[in-house]
Amino acid sequence: MTLPPPAEKWGPMQSYLYGQHGDGPAPALFFHGNGFSAHTYNTLLSDIAEHTPLRAFDLQGHGASDPIPSVQSLYRWQLYRDNVAFALNHNDGGILIGHSMGALSSMFTAMKHPEKVRALVLLEPVFLSPQMTLGLGLIRTFGIKSREGGMVKQARSRRQYFADTEEAVGYFLGRKGLKTWPEDAIRNYAESILCPRRDGQPGLELSLLPEYEAQNFANLPAWRWPAKKLPMPVLLAYGSHWSSTVYTGRIEWLRKLAPQLDVHVHGKAGHMMPVDAAEWTGQVVRDFLQRLD
Repeated sequence: MTLPPPAEKWGPMQSYLYGQHGDGPAPALFFHGNGFSAHTYNTLLSDIAEHTPLRAFDLQGHGASDPIPSVQSLYRWQLYRDNVAFALNHNDGGILIGHSMGALSSMFTAMKHPEKVRALVLLEPVFLSPQMTLGLGLIRTFGIKSREGGMVKQARSRRQYFADTEEAVGYFLGRKGLKTWPEDAIRNYAESILCPRRDGQPGLELSLLPEYEAQNFANLPAWRWPAKKLPMPVLLAYGSHWSSTVYTGRIEWLRKLAPQLDVHVHGKAGHMMPVDAAEWTGQVVRDFLQRLD
């Protein structure tokens, strides 16, 4: 499947156009998860764009966007919230669609600027339970050190350098964590998350430095999240696999804030549902957007 070429830079972010919508604002704006890029979701975005044209972004520090200014800007994902708010304002409003970190950042933006958001689509958002986010806040406040396990440790140990794109594709095809991905998704991912080596040596490296990816995991918004109303139609789609980051307690929390909430669950997919179950996800999103019409 052909990848759309880079469109305009919007502030620090590289954008890509999916579907035809003339010279005006795009009806929808898409934001990806930590460590990925807009093109990683090419199958899903192409599917959605058959009904609703959209503009997808590489969040700052990812893909072809500008570098992250400092680790401090990643606190509670403020940088990515600012990215979403910038795109929303620059587009003069629209539908927000996000996956994982991009979904949570979109939700917080919709809470802050509900008058600009026609609808909100949350695909496998990082929906830890309220109890977990409170516990995470306490750990950070009292300086309790974890054993650096899980995603933080994995991110720091990420392979950073590759001779060329084909070597990267071969490497990612062999990764256990990507075994459910279609080969074209892995190729799109590999081709869009690499840049020339910063040290001037031959070859390529990850656009998002492993330490920044680790900091994104470590800086997941903690304590009490904003609990402002979401008056617009809201779609929540997630998987039932153990790797899902959506917890039922958080869904009930969301239901109280979003009276027009629509929930769909994939019976087998996990956190990477928008990539390894792209057809199902695309159908759910298209049906939701058609009902808006």
